[in-house]
Amino acid sequence: MKLKISSPLPTPVESDSENENPKMFLESRIHSGLDPNCRSTLPLDPKSFSKVMKTIDTFIFDADGVLWLGESVMPGSPRLIDYLVKHNKQIIVLTNNATKSRAVYAKKLAKLGYNSSKMNKNNLVNPAAVVADTLHRAGLDGKRVYLIGEQGLRDEMDELGIEYFGHGPEKKQDEADGSGAFMYDIKLEENVGAVVVGYEKHFDYVKMMKASNYLREEGVLFVATNEDETCPGPNPEVVIPDAGPIVAAIKCASGRDPLTVGKPCTPAFNYIKRKWNINPSRTMMIGDRTNTDVKFGRDHGMKTLLVLSGCHQIEDIIENQMNERDDMVPDYVAPYLGALVPESNQIYY
Repeated sequence: MKLKISSPLPTPVESDSENENPKMFLESRIHSGLDPNCRSTLPLDPKSFSKVMKTIDTFIFDADGVLWLGESVMPGSPRLIDYLVKHNKQIIVLTNNATKSRAVYAKKLAKLGYNSSKMNKNNLVNPAAVVADTLHRAGLDGKRVYLIGEQGLRDEMDELGIEYFGHGPEKKQDEADGSGAFMYDIKLEENVGAVVVGYEKHFDYVKMMKASNYLREEGVLFVATNEDETCPGPNPEVVIPDAGPIVAAIKCASGRDPLTVGKPCTPAFNYIKRKWNINPSRTMMIGDRTNTDVKFGRDHGMKTLLVLSGCHQIEDIIENQMNERDDMVPDYVAPYLGALVPESNQIYY
């Protein structure tokens, strides 16, 4: 079978004699021309995955580009989840997307055909949930949160009784005279205990200015959902900016660094460790990005698997190897999750 590495969703196509085995093809791409001392990445197929699976108790999955792409299910992914459930593996979904709540994502998974008994709100983690948990644990002493973010953050903060304001479109300022005078007399609220920043389609200059001014107070917490530069979508020719550029703008304007809770940062790991008491050495992180998913797994002692069905490809692994970025080199690689499931007449486990 030949694998089209350049495709945004790698799928098997017509076989030819040159690249008959996808595993061998991936292996040759990864190791071609590399210094033998580079950290190696091993391609997985159903047989090799079944061996690795014996050493893993918990599988943590990224969502977009792994379980789904946009509003479409990733072909074969539900079958792999069912395969893992059949072998009594613990399943956790960890997405960096905070635009929707865990409850909404659980409904999406069910709609796409995933096992609802194992893929529900109780098995989901996203930055919105971790942000709300972080603020709740910090204790705001009755102070409010200035929020730049979508509905998912609001839902999760509502659940924990955290008060917030500032979300949604800003009221248009009167700039009829072209002076920009509103900038010199911007209205700020009292009693603000934290600024939370995530992806928001209404982000603008006024929001950046308000956030930066609230952050002048040392005691005001600065919490970010994630710092992904872009997010995957169905059209690989279209760049979709994520929360990262928004967070970067406020970092630059305020001169402060946020506590970022999403992958690859530690708050998401601590949240999972508290909730499920995982053993990192017997846990595998599976995702489509080397700088978030793979780095998250490597930084926290987990095994890592990069699937080529979303953002990053073989070329990114090679670049990280050549630049000695071992923290972004996965242990394993596969074209997509469905490629790891044995055929019904094959038993490897």
